[in-house]
Amino acid sequence: MKKYISILLVAIIAAGCAALRDFADTRRPTLEYNSMSVQSIDFNRAILQFHFDVNNPNPVGLTADRYSYEFFINDNSFLSGSQDQNLRISRESVSTLSVPVTLSFSEMVNTFSSLVGSDSFAYRINTEVQFDIPGLGVQSLPVNASGELPIPRMPRIEFGGFDVKNLSLAGAEMEVAFRVSNPNRFGISMSNAAYILQVNGREWLDTRLGDAVRIGASESDTIRIPIRLNASQMGSVLLEMMAGRTEFDYDLSGSANIAADLEGFTGGQTMPFNLSGRYSTN
Repeated sequence: MKKYISILLVAIIAAGCAALRDFADTRRPTLEYNSMSVQSIDFNRAILQFHFDVNNPNPVGLTADRYSYEFFINDNSFLSGSQDQNLRISRESVSTLSVPVTLSFSEMVNTFSSLVGSDSFAYRINTEVQFDIPGLGVQSLPVNASGELPIPRMPRIEFGGFDVKNLSLAGAEMEVAFRVSNPNRFGISMSNAAYILQVNGREWLDTRLGDAVRIGASESDTIRIPIRLNASQMGSVLLEMMAGRTEFDYDLSGSANIAADLEGFTGGQTMPFNLSGRYSTN
């Protein structure tokens, strides 16, 4: 019996010594930036995910308990946050920690006047992750990442006037034009556009275009719609045009669906528009 007890004590002591050696050899994990993904982005906000690789070189597992971050825009602090975490990193392995950040473009522009009219901004995120490491206790490791992101801006729609092809007492044939400008550094598509045009209080156009119009980065395009109006539709404008009048009041309203060549852009963004003014045929 004494022999068995002695053997058991030796085994326990050996196991304890091995555990002590493991603790003595415990090293801090390493934390590296991996990538940033755009979960969603539109004309109002962006939801980002920053991914960091946690490398645990130890023969025992450890836990990432908490992370905190501070987000900078053009080197100015914009927002910060923290989150309790329970990410278990197995021994001698690499796991990924993801930190979500949500940005409101209107808040950004209201906070930093330098962003007014800008199509992009530089960002930096300073992150600190807290670990519970056997043998070392609670340890905090910093990691940073930086880059640049676009600020999506709505395209501009302008009334391009009308080109009269034929004019008589019976009515008129003409081409109505709309100019669409893309102020972004990426291409956009405009589809399912609806237009309602009134001239001097008379409705001249109420239509919807199903075909998509693609506009390249920082480019413009003109949409032309042929229309035929009878004398009753044109009202007094017909006689005024025949008499040589060249200035008319217009009201243009409608909406269009906007898509963009941008990672994470939420499709089907509806852009309303409502324009009014005076157009000269000269």
